[in-house]
Amino acid sequence: MFKQLQTFRAVYETRNFSHAAEQLFISQPTVSTQIKQLETELNTSLFTRNGRQEIMPTASGKLLYEQAQQLLETWAATKTAVQATGEFIKFPCRIGASHTTGSLILPGLLTTLAPAGDHFDFHVSLANSAEILTAMSQHKLDFGLVEKPLVTDHLDRLAFGHDELVHAGDFASPLWLLREPKSGVRHYTNAFLKARNIQPEHVMVIHSNQLIADLLDQGVGQSIISRHVLAPTVPTEQLSDRYQRKFFLLTNTHPSVELAPVQQTITTYLQNWY
Repeated sequence: MFKQLQTFRAVYETRNFSHAAEQLFISQPTVSTQIKQLETELNTSLFTRNGRQEIMPTASGKLLYEQAQQLLETWAATKTAVQATGEFIKFPCRIGASHTTGSLILPGLLTTLAPAGDHFDFHVSLANSAEILTAMSQHKLDFGLVEKPLVTDHLDRLAFGHDELVHAGDFASPLWLLREPKSGVRHYTNAFLKARNIQPEHVMVIHSNQLIADLLDQGVGQSIISRHVLAPTVPTEQLSDRYQRKFFLLTNTHPSVELAPVQQTITTYLQNWY
């Protein structure tokens, strides 16, 4: 049953049987068979086809997805607990951070979490805000740190801290250094360019705040970027309050009991972060 639920979750999140099969490293007919078995067991349809490729969940499918998340998390925690009776096993803790929060917040946060390394295996990854949200929604992360005010169904969101975005670099340069489209900084950059009716002559898309900051320090281009990551020698223009922003901690609405101490440590640290 749990394998069927895992397959169902993959199909629900990808909206595609073939993509789910690739994600689970099984064949597409196996995916179809497991979904059919689940529908037979529950005596209901879980998906309807929308065109040749994409499928959409039914009302029953949406309800099952919400319940399956909790069941699968409980099962994973149960397996870990049972395995731990024979030997000491660390619990995995997956933290995802946007590039800005990774630069500003992660070093201090990970230092605070380091003593818990005896009990937890920490896995840290960097991505843009939208990718962090997707990974959280798909239960591939336990905690997410982002700077974009995203809609977060089935996730809790804690606002903390304060950041100031500035216009920085060589203001006469035709080159704009931009973050990728789904990043939090790009969201504000697009607003700035639109407000000033600027259409950049040349752009360079870079998936790293630090690399952009280094280029600005060398006198290359201009950008919208967090003041905190800039060298003091880089020219800056202070912007309006619209470019003052909060950061957000994303957590699952039904967190794992085993991760409660980590969540408390993270929450306490972030609430005291400037």
